[in-house]
Amino acid sequence: MNASLPKLSQLFESGRHVMYHKDDVIVRPGDVPSGVYYVVSGGVKLYSLCLNGEPNILMTLCAGEIFPIAWAVSGVTRDIGFAALDTVAALRLSRSAFLQAVLSDNSLMNEAIQGLAHHFFTLTGEMDNLQYRSAREKVVYRLIFLASHFGEHDQGLTTITARITNDYIARSTNMTRETASRELSRLSRKQLIRVERGKIIIPDLLRLRNEISQHFNLATLSLD
Repeated sequence: MNASLPKLSQLFESGRHVMYHKDDVIVRPGDVPSGVYYVVSGGVKLYSLCLNGEPNILMTLCAGEIFPIAWAVSGVTRDIGFAALDTVAALRLSRSAFLQAVLSDNSLMNEAIQGLAHHFFTLTGEMDNLQYRSAREKVVYRLIFLASHFGEHDQGLTTITARITNDYIARSTNMTRETASRELSRLSRKQLIRVERGKIIIPDLLRLRNEISQHFNLATLSLD
């Protein structure tokens, strides 16, 4: 369970266990969610729908996070959907059970506020990603972001445990799939990344970061 939100993690232990496969929709945009979810493993992507009905990825959540926490607190639904980035294991509580627990325990309330603040900082980071002009900057930043959230580090290598597709990179950086694929191929030729069994491996995070570190501040992304 999430060490940063220990009491909320314990609260969800009484919830219903649910599983989702890659691209399964967990909450459709505009729908009232079935409850509040705690991510045990895997990644969850938040998305809105473009005018042509295609998804536009806004943010990605990892294990130990809770969603949709804004709806859980306010009861207000938005045209935002949640879908599985890869295989997701989660625990679900009813909104009433979640609110009753949080409103009766100040420590739970504090952790819920921490969760909201974390989502805010993550979303601002995602918005920063969209400000970079070149496709190279956007793709490298995205990989570093994913490494900080889904990376396993071993003997200098970082493996992004979530199965990341070129389409995901494109939709989360507001570029075409062809452009994203071209930039990923360039990074592969430079031996800054490689793909094994469908997972992206970064041989040296600092080398990858140096591709673009002169353009912006990466202090908010952990490379540990």
